[in-house]
Amino acid sequence: MSDSSNAPEPDFDSGPWATIASGMKVHTKRGRLVISEGHLGLLRENGDLIDSAPVSAVQVKKGFTYSMSSIPTIIVNSTKYKVMVSYELSLERGLGDEQAKEIQAEDNEKLFAVVRGLGGKA
Repeated sequence: MSDSSNAPEPDFDSGPWATIASGMKVHTKRGRLVISEGHLGLLRENGDLIDSAPVSAVQVKKGFTYSMSSIPTIIVNSTKYKVMVSYELSLERGLGDEQAKEIQAEDNEKLFAVVRGLGGKA
């Protein structure tokens, strides 16, 4: 087993509060979206992999708007995932709806920038 203390910092990590869904199926409400070493991974709350791919093969689009907050669509291996990265965490921390939406928008922009920077489509 490798020593995780030597692992590089991820380029993007949603933390353990990402809601990940495809179609009408919600895969997890406390999952994680991680981009590290040029690879994107969608993980369940227990760490099980939902899907992954090299970032260069991933496409991120502005998704539908839910209560005036955009939820990105991430296309991984031809499957479209809707990923809300921080909204629920913001609410859990006691922030209001408007503040949570602002943080979600900032996190979305970070995600788009990282994907573009690593050769993915955003």
